[in-house]
Amino acid sequence: MPANALPSTERSGRYFRVYKPDWEVAGLTDPAYSKAVGGRWNPKGEFGALYLNATLAVAAAQARHQHVGRAIGLFDLRPDRRPALAEVDVPRSLVVDAASAQGLRAMHLPITYPAQVSWKTCWRIARRAYTEGFAGVAARSNAEARIGYVVGEELAYFDSQPRLSVGRSVPFEEWYPDPFPA
Repeated sequence: MPANALPSTERSGRYFRVYKPDWEVAGLTDPAYSKAVGGRWNPKGEFGALYLNATLAVAAAQARHQHVGRAIGLFDLRPDRRPALAEVDVPRSLVVDAASAQGLRAMHLPITYPAQVSWKTCWRIARRAYTEGFAGVAARSNAEARIGYVVGEELAYFDSQPRLSVGRSVPFEEWYPDPFPA
């Protein structure tokens, strides 16, 4: 890899999208909203990214993360208002590696990522990745992350790629890990 090249890796297979039960399933893979508001791996108004979870553990952390600092927690919601989960199949794709220690070092990011890394730093990398034709960024999840701990990996899949289709949709009580095991 040339000294200035972005670190790359391949990703494919089943990913998970957490969504509110009143969202239209057909729109779950439309990155237009993320383009309008921005995210960690897509600057507002420049391009969209579909944020997907690599595992059920990451999806569950995302569902909890949505309620941090709010008066109503995830388990305070009525059962029919808790988030559902959609399965999304990602084709074999070349993405920037912001998940492995090697990938982080290559981009001069601290091993503590996502802690101690600003969105502006991520945007700089994402702009370059988008321009260079990468399908997205595989990154350590920020949900519940702290120095020394990440729950797993997310995939920010850019809107320059073919739109993904939604597979099976699963209600909360069928996908969320039992929060109160016996």
